[in-house]
Amino acid sequence: MADIYRDQEEVPPDTIETTEESQAEQRHPTRSAWRPGVNFVKLLASLIVAIITYLITYALDLQLRMALVLLVLAAALWITESIPLAATSLLIALLQPLFGIQSFNDALVPFFNPVVVLLLGGFLLAIAVDRHDLDERMGEAILKRLGSKPHWIVLGLMLGTALLSMWISNTAAAALMITVAIPVANRVEDPKGKLQKIMILAVAYSATLGGFMTLIGSPPNALAAAFLALPPANTPISFLGWSLYAFPLALLMIFVTWGILFARFRTDVKYIPPVKTSTNRELTGRQKGTLVIFLLAVVLWLTEPFHPLSSAMVAAAIAVILFVVGLLKREDVKKVDWNTLLLFGGGLSLGAALQVSGLADVITGGVVTLVPILGYVGIIALLAVAALLFSMVASNTVSASIFIPISISVAISVGANPVIFAVLIAICSSIDFMLPIGTPPNAIAYSTGRVNMKDMITTGFALNILSLLMTLALAYFIWPFVPVI
Repeated sequence: MADIYRDQEEVPPDTIETTEESQAEQRHPTRSAWRPGVNFVKLLASLIVAIITYLITYALDLQLRMALVLLVLAAALWITESIPLAATSLLIALLQPLFGIQSFNDALVPFFNPVVVLLLGGFLLAIAVDRHDLDERMGEAILKRLGSKPHWIVLGLMLGTALLSMWISNTAAAALMITVAIPVANRVEDPKGKLQKIMILAVAYSATLGGFMTLIGSPPNALAAAFLALPPANTPISFLGWSLYAFPLALLMIFVTWGILFARFRTDVKYIPPVKTSTNRELTGRQKGTLVIFLLAVVLWLTEPFHPLSSAMVAAAIAVILFVVGLLKREDVKKVDWNTLLLFGGGLSLGAALQVSGLADVITGGVVTLVPILGYVGIIALLAVAALLFSMVASNTVSASIFIPISISVAISVGANPVIFAVLIAICSSIDFMLPIGTPPNAIAYSTGRVNMKDMITTGFALNILSLLMTLALAYFIWPFVPVI
């Protein structure tokens, strides 16, 4: 994307890199890349917490006890990141036979679950889109059609970012669209920088919201689908089926966020001069080929209930085609986010350990005892709030890995639809708009230097509350009538 930083001297390209190293820094912009002493202390603290858990649960059956130790240790390591997240995922599989939970072979099976193949295919498709600058052309095309009114430009940026985030990672969508948005904001007199704040936060938040809309938009979505396909739920959900639940919520939240941002940052800017773009040039042959394959993937995913190919099979086929026709090369495999895939597999493996050991049933029983006190609505709210709060100190994938299998078991125990509970937890694991470490798009927005912590906390807190309430309302009043396909 050679031209993406034009007219943007204030924001150097290294501000929003998308390599694995820079993504890690974006997720935690206040942390240094590696501090051996600090990481050793965190690792030691995690081990101490696990040992204490073992000592105080002596009354439990040994297998339950060891499964609980595994859960606590994995959560502590994921939260502190004293070792890489992927290493923790592999440790989960390694410890299961040593803890007497299940065999190593069984613990590794979830690492190549069909939904992992779906994510892998989605990553490779996104790499092809980026490799041939098709995402840049999409961003420019969106910008070219937005007019000159700030309100409509921001709404267009949000809808465009969400559209991209449905199919490529929310990190990449945010990075691309922020570099599109900043030159627009730089063209006007805005001494207090309020329009810049609106645009940057609008892109970051809509990248997160767009990730709700499809199974490949965000890892928690795919985790929910994977857990639903396994016992005890045994309720597979299709690509289109997921979007029937999540798409209306995300779209509604985009408009709510749009209104909140302009209410929070009152700008006097009434007109924005148009920005010259390069979209008048024809698409290259490789861009046309990538676009055709991209659209083919979208059509096949959305029509999954009407043909014999599962969403994972479509992803695998698309990946093969991209390599066969030369739109991807051997070196592109290195660009796949293997860290996320391993984290995903570790989450599924941990969920399997909770089920096999019976710990999920014990936790479920404890939650179910609260039903007479809290009621059905209270239980849903409790699980949703827990997932949201946990995602504020750990990644959304980690939060979903822990709470989705528990929520599914709770749903089955109380006679509720497990799909509603799984979708609810997946979405609530991704709606932290308050902190830079909440989601990668938040971190990218913060790393531009155009928004400060106070801006994010005050705006994000309102959005957290509203999105939580709206999700709970849909889960209670609307989702019970959505067909599972």
